[in-house]
Amino acid sequence: MTQIARLQDADTLTMDQATLAKASCPLRMRESVEFGRALLGGNGIDTDIGMAKIFADAEAVYTYEMNALLVGRALTGISALG
Repeated sequence: MTQIARLQDADTLTMDQATLAKASCPLRMRESVEFGRALLGGNGIDTDIGMAKIFADAEAVYTYEMNALLVGRALTGISALG
C-alpha cells in the first residue's frame, strides 16, 4: 500500500494497479477478523462482544467485492461480466 501511495503521488498509478490493491484489502480484512474471532473463542460468535457483527460485515465486503473481477479482466483480457 505504501508503494501504491507513492505511485499515486507521482501520478503514475494505473487503474489496474489500484484495482489489484483494492482487491487484496478485503482478503486481509477477512484474515484479520478471523484471527480476532479465534482469539475470543466462544465469545467470538457472541453478539454482545461485537466480533460477530464485524465478521459479518467483513464477509459482506468480501462477497460483494467486484475488484477481483476487474483484476481478472486486466490479467486475461476476458470480462467476467459479459
